[in-house]
Amino acid sequence: MNNLSVVSQKKHRYKFAVISFKQNIIPLIFCLFTIGLVIFSNSNLYAAKAGLKLWANNVVPSLFPFFIATNLLSHTNIINFISKKCNCIMRPLFNVPGESAYAFILGLISGYPVGAKIVTDLRNRNLCSKDEGERMLAFTNNSGPLFIIGTVRNNNVL
Repeated sequence: MNNLSVVSQKKHRYKFAVISFKQNIIPLIFCLFTIGLVIFSNSNLYAAKAGLKLWANNVVPSLFPFFIATNLLSHTNIINFISKKCNCIMRPLFNVPGESAYAFILGLISGYPVGAKIVTDLRNRNLCSKDEGERMLAFTNNSGPLFIIGTVRNNNVL
């Protein structure tokens, strides 16, 4: 009986050590990350400035017109017109409503966040269910040629 209690105490002690290790691994990673930021602060600041400059000078100007255009188009009757024409294609093909054709077309033209934004707007207007919205995100959120050309051209690569 005495040996059994010693074994159970040892198991309990090991279990406590594993739980303590799991709880301390994330703070340890954050501490190492912070130390790395301090040690390599000059290169980190340069990289952060370059990233923000790239975003402000290239990405925002490439995406801003598409955000404005899709927002203006969504207040017109174009979504209903496209949904009536494309429902017979979108429903059997992807099992989503015809309104997803609008998100698909503008997602192909505009690029990454525009397709996802349109799907979110459709979901907020209750024009699609949650499952349909998740399916739509699979084919509407992609890199569009105009976004790529606008970003690459602004980087003077072309």
